[in-house]
Amino acid sequence: MLVSNCLFRMGGAAILLSNKRSDRRRSKYQLVHTVRTNKGSNNKCFSYVTQMEDSTGKVGVSLSKDVMAVAGDALKTNITTLGPLVQPMSEQLLFFTTLVGKKLFKMKIKPYIPDFKLAFEHFCIHAGGRAVLAELQKNLQLSDWHMEPSRMTLY
Repeated sequence: MLVSNCLFRMGGAAILLSNKRSDRRRSKYQLVHTVRTNKGSNNKCFSYVTQMEDSTGKVGVSLSKDVMAVAGDALKTNITTLGPLVQPMSEQLLFFTTLVGKKLFKMKIKPYIPDFKLAFEHFCIHAGGRAVLAELQKNLQLSDWHMEPSRMTLY
């Protein structure tokens, strides 16, 4: 368990959720959307982090070489599911027209990546490492300013 504690110890946060009406007036935030996708049926996803004994009998955590690919795939699925719930209509329309152009008219155009900065003011990205943050910054087209809080948890 030491490996997982060392990898995921920094940048942590906690939040108390309540469904009591009496807590509504005291709350600072409101949870509007939550997305849960299950990737357990995929063998790569199911076994990319496992707890097992090594040859000396010590219990530990094993990380697969496919961690980046599996995490990227799970994130893509979550964003695809969450996108229509939070994006403004203008972004949804641009995405839809690009999709129709590709599928219906067989146009050779790059898929439209919605601008999530229009839907969210702040981004809280798990700082699993510099490579993870760099890849997410590139794929979501985020600026260094948006990534700074996540990068600071690495130091």
